[in-house]
Amino acid sequence: MSQTYRRALVGMTLGILLVSGQAIGAEGPAGPTVPAPVSGMPPISLKTPLYVVDVQPGVTPEQIKIAIQTAAEGENMNLVGTLNIQRGLQQRGIKSKDTYVIYEVCNLVLGAKILAGTPEFGAFAPCKIVLFETKGKLKLMTYLPTYALKYFPKNAEAQKVAQELDKQIIHIMKQAATGGF
Repeated sequence: MSQTYRRALVGMTLGILLVSGQAIGAEGPAGPTVPAPVSGMPPISLKTPLYVVDVQPGVTPEQIKIAIQTAAEGENMNLVGTLNIQRGLQQRGIKSKDTYVIYEVCNLVLGAKILAGTPEFGAFAPCKIVLFETKGKLKLMTYLPTYALKYFPKNAEAQKVAQELDKQIIHIMKQAATGGF
């Protein structure tokens, strides 16, 4: 590995760590990770903006929807939109057997704090939690706000707020993955 490449890799990793505000954890199959801000949840990969968790067997899409609504309210967030891709395709006569639903959640107070100093962040708003099916198993996925902020000028207040949003979204995902139990 060249010296220049090594420096770039170290700089990129440090930049991600500064955005996430967390220390490096173990090296997992998805590369370096940091602990999730919610206990009992899988670590966060530093190589991808996506955070994906498995839904427990037996938990239905309807239970997940109710759990997202309930957990979002508990985190002072609103469920501001739901886009059921599978249903939309079926209404247009396109066969679709796999579940794919996009839930849009928003904490207006925290979102406004980020947007005040980083209006470009609006391209990532509202935050999304995606329910999808792959190989017969349900999963939940999100794009972490802390990762999105790494593309914008440094704003310490926005980074703190994004960390809180990460925590809220992951907490909602935890509730949904277990069916709200």
